[in-house]
Order: sequence, then structure tokens, then C-alpha cells
Amino acid sequence: MGDSGKTSIRSYRDSFQGMGCAGGCMVHLVLLGVLGLALIVWAVRNRAWELEISVEVPAREQAQEKAPPPADSSPK
Repeated sequence: MGDSGKTSIRSYRDSFQGMGCAGGCMVHLVLLGVLGLALIVWAVRNRAWELEISVEVPAREQAQEKAPPPADSSPK
């Protein structure tokens, strides 16, 4: 009795010989294209060119200089 329902790994592997990565690459390229199109649609709908991003980081030296001196809590 033979295993007619099973596929040999060798015949499976050899069936893709000569294709290279064309199928896999095309899938990735299509997904990148859809992602790029979605990014363009988002930018137009939200007017991304008018957005302003500001980051304020306080300097450590200035923050320490402005801090009040610790109060003396010892009983007198």
C-alpha cells in the first residue's frame, strides 16, 4: 500500500524550482504599494504638511539651579 494522500517533500521542493523569489517579492511589493497609498491618503486627509511637532526638553542644570533649597526641619 502506498501513501497516495501524502506529498513527498522532494517533489514539493522541486515544484518551485526556477521560480526564484518572484511570487514572494511581488506580494511584498504589492503590500508596500498599498501601505504607501494609505500613507498618501492619510497625509491628504489630515493635511500632514500643516502639522507642527514641538518637543520641549528642560535642561537639567537650569532645573537644579531654580529649585529652592531644602527647608531645615530640625527642631529648635
